[in-house]
Amino acid sequence: MSKNMSDNMSSNMSKDLPEHPALRDVVLQSRIAQFIYRELNLLDNQQWQDWLDLFAEDAVYWAPATHDQPDPYSHVSLIFDDDLLRKVRVARYETPYAFSLQPFPRSSHLVSNVLLEKNAQGEMPDDVINVSARFLMTEFQKDTPIHYSGAYHYELLPQAGDFEIKLKKAILVNCEGAQVSSSIYF
Repeated sequence: MSKNMSDNMSSNMSKDLPEHPALRDVVLQSRIAQFIYRELNLLDNQQWQDWLDLFAEDAVYWAPATHDQPDPYSHVSLIFDDDLLRKVRVARYETPYAFSLQPFPRSSHLVSNVLLEKNAQGEMPDDVINVSARFLMTEFQKDTPIHYSGAYHYELLPQAGDFEIKLKKAILVNCEGAQVSSSIYF
């Protein structure tokens, strides 16, 4: 962990992080995993406003249409939502007039292999924590289960003892294949 990240963690995360670098990394990984579990729990429990509050104002949620898609700006994506589009989608969730969402779908997200990504020097970046994870998600609506699986990539910002999402990228295993439209975020 770089000196700046260590200082940033001390001031932004908590004064109770262990001094030993290896223990500090373990505690940081645990806190990040708990943050991701909480994020997915909010989705599964349909606590939309609390879920929106986890994102930085300039954050994006991106599900690329191919595994090697370099960016969401010059290519079609399965999902590419900025703050406004996330709020529009959530407002649709909350209205009884979205007939395609009646009855509202339920979901269950499972996540594993939460890993902190270090730079080429083996250090954590100073401002943004890069995290990867694997997921399984089941959406159930009108007697039909739909299963999704893939990899998450997060860019997290340390914020006063917690984190904010700057980027959430959900790469489906079969993103190039035919997709049934998901009503809930992966």
